[in-house]
Amino acid sequence: MEYGKKISIDSATLMNKGLEVIESHHLFNVGFDNIKVIVHPQSIIHSMVEFKDGSVIAQMAQPDMKLPIQYALNYPIRNNSVIKSLDLYETASLTFEKADMDTFKCLKMAFQAGKAGGLMTTVLNSANEEAVAMFLNSKIKFLDIGNIVQDALEKFKNGPATIESILETDLQVRSYIKNYYRRNLS
Repeated sequence: MEYGKKISIDSATLMNKGLEVIESHHLFNVGFDNIKVIVHPQSIIHSMVEFKDGSVIAQMAQPDMKLPIQYALNYPIRNNSVIKSLDLYETASLTFEKADMDTFKCLKMAFQAGKAGGLMTTVLNSANEEAVAMFLNSKIKFLDIGNIVQDALEKFKNGPATIESILETDLQVRSYIKNYYRRNLS
């Protein structure tokens, strides 16, 4: 599966934001109830942090993955920019919308899987990757992606996340989806 196409589908279902919520929880030790997803159509603000005094700091840049990749490769050094500078006059306005958890069920399931912990984030991710691959191969409809992920989350049991259990669960989820949906979609 081509990575760029998968990211485009994950962006459309907001699964990409759900996975970022789970990452934020683990990387910054922030509770899921303190993480908010805001839909920002211009894609200029990439993250915001609200401090206890009420001030908010935003990280803003052109919507281009070259910048975070450059930073990841060179951390903690900030090299010269590899992207076009942000022109706030050209940008003109920034708008924000609340993420609709009913419309974007993948985002809702990511919060649920993250809160459940253990193996549920593995189930979420593995099921999503298989469902997106099926969609990109014209085997299912777009709205089936969330249904398949939900099916896997309901089918598989949670347990402690060890390297072995994560790898085994990943294989089991992928096998289940490939076999079950291949039989039922034929």
